[in-house]
Amino acid sequence: MDTDEMLDTPTLAAQLRQPHGDAAPAVADSMNRSNAGLNHAAIDALAVRPEEFVLEIGPGNAAFAPALLEAPGSRYLGIELSLEMVHAGNARLIAAGLADRAALQLGDANALAQDDATVDAVLAVNTSYFWPVLLPVLGEFARVLRPGGRLCLAFGDPIFMRTLPFTAHGFHLYSRDEFQHALHASGRFTRPSWHSHQETGTSNDGRQLRKHFHILLARRR
Repeated sequence: MDTDEMLDTPTLAAQLRQPHGDAAPAVADSMNRSNAGLNHAAIDALAVRPEEFVLEIGPGNAAFAPALLEAPGSRYLGIELSLEMVHAGNARLIAAGLADRAALQLGDANALAQDDATVDAVLAVNTSYFWPVLLPVLGEFARVLRPGGRLCLAFGDPIFMRTLPFTAHGFHLYSRDEFQHALHASGRFTRPSWHSHQETGTSNDGRQLRKHFHILLARRR
């Protein structure tokens, strides 16, 4: 099923934020195909170590969770706004034999349920578009991370993102400088390292375009 042909632009934007209803499985599959390269680049940057506990924000149906669990003894929790994705992701983890150390649960990045200083690494790929203000979310990440814990965020460059029609419907497009300023203003993270991720992909109307993303990695002070 091609979600671009099924859904009008505002509906697609809403589904990308929170997959729901009958369209949710197709939307999740479409996101997994579109975001595979970026997810794997971010996972490589995060470099999960043995016995670490990883918190992922907005993992969809957990398609990339197994790649975060390759380190021996690592553990994983995905935080999702979508109940459909929580169910689908947990089913995927059970089928993969990972349910003893991985799960998805409903939640919001603005108010995480995790205790203070209990997480070794936080990952968020293509989810910052749904954070109206950066500082409260970064504050939550700092709260749950242990000192020295790692934060990895991957997001589209605003110039590229504005070429995608659905981003005009409620997406918050932050620049690399805005992220760097917010991290500095929080006072709780080291200066981030940056990686530019570019790849060729297909737009909603069938055009081939060059995608441009940023991947940042910072440590909790």
